[in-house]
Amino acid sequence: MLADVHFDDHDGSPVARIRGEVDMSNVGQLSTALQNSVTHSAPGLVIDFSETQYLDSAGLHFIFDLGKRLRDRGQRLYLVVPSVSPVAAVLEIVRVDSLAPRCETLEQALELLRAHAEDVPRAHAD
Repeated sequence: MLADVHFDDHDGSPVARIRGEVDMSNVGQLSTALQNSVTHSAPGLVIDFSETQYLDSAGLHFIFDLGKRLRDRGQRLYLVVPSVSPVAAVLEIVRVDSLAPRCETLEQALELLRAHAEDVPRAHAD
């Protein structure tokens, strides 16, 4: 596997930090790991690409697919992609922001995810 993924929890908001290269050889494993990391009670997922050096078309497809799956469940996907990141240009070209907004910092992404969580109505136990 050319990429490592590490998961953190920030007050109920899952964050996946991907280090290395995301391509056809490892995207299936990454996709499964990321989908399994998001519980139905989480507001969504933040993927931190700060330490990602390469992202091919299979990686782009997985981001859009994951974003759509989360959106269908009422959750959101936010990406941490500093402007100096090697993957920033490709994510801008494919207009990933339409489904998974990019943020410069983890703090910005977590703030957006928390704001989304506040907007989602909670089921009340009667």
